Amino acid sequence: MGIPNDTKVEKYMSSLGTILITGSNRGIGLEFVKQYSSRNWDVIATCRNTSQAEELIELSKNHDNLDLMNLDITNQESVQEVANKLDGKPIDILINNAAYLGAPDPQKFGQIDYSMFTESFEVNAIGPIRITETLIENVRESNMKKIIFLGSGAGSITQIAPPVTLYSYRASKAALHLAVNNLYYELRPENIIVSLINPGMVDTRGFLDLKLGDPIPEHLTKMVPVALIKMIQEGKIPMITTLESVQNMMKYIDQLSINTKPLFVNCDGTPMPW
Repeated sequence: MGIPNDTKVEKYMSSLGTILITGSNRGIGLEFVKQYSSRNWDVIATCRNTSQAEELIELSKNHDNLDLMNLDITNQESVQEVANKLDGKPIDILINNAAYLGAPDPQKFGQIDYSMFTESFEVNAIGPIRITETLIENVRESNMKKIIFLGSGAGSITQIAPPVTLYSYRASKAALHLAVNNLYYELRPENIIVSLINPGMVDTRGFLDLKLGDPIPEHLTKMVPVALIKMIQEGKIPMITTLESVQNMMKYIDQLSINTKPLFVNCDGTPMPW
């Protein structure tokens, strides 16, 4: 990131640290960018195509501490290109947020779309480990040395319950959980902090506006199984806003230390079952 004037120099020198966030163009990732950039962090916001990320572009116009980078975590060349740009730059906090849910129908047993299954693993399980492995030297060189993965209750093996859907998403998140568990023990001797946080049932699509008995908009049924939407309408699955989730996670990330346990937590810091 260039520092062409005295104002930027002053901001840079007083920065709380550097944070890189994947999947920053919408939802939870975008909210992370908004919150951290407003709190004087040096923020590197990444997504596949920043030229189409209108909200990120607008944010960057008013925040000298915000840098936008194209990054496809499923593509090694793209990941390496970002690594080359950041060569020698410490990254205090790496937030692996990018994820792929996929439409519900192709994830039903009996009609599974295996190309979607593969994509789920590429984005949700392999991608976060790929970017972490490639940028590990940047994390090692930082003061805070924190690597955060966004998990999911859907990937928890012990708390799986009906309706049993989203085969590829759930399997890919469970795989991520196992990989993060390995990484925790791998990096702990170097005092690198690894944590997995479940952001909760976050309303990024307007589910909180649905009332009991309201017709379910078709665009929502293409993203989430109808059975789950009905449970949300009935109040059986509590949802929180994106801002609530991100603020809770930021509080938890701030107090993380090498001795913090458990490894898997919900956004409010309570333990999440394996």
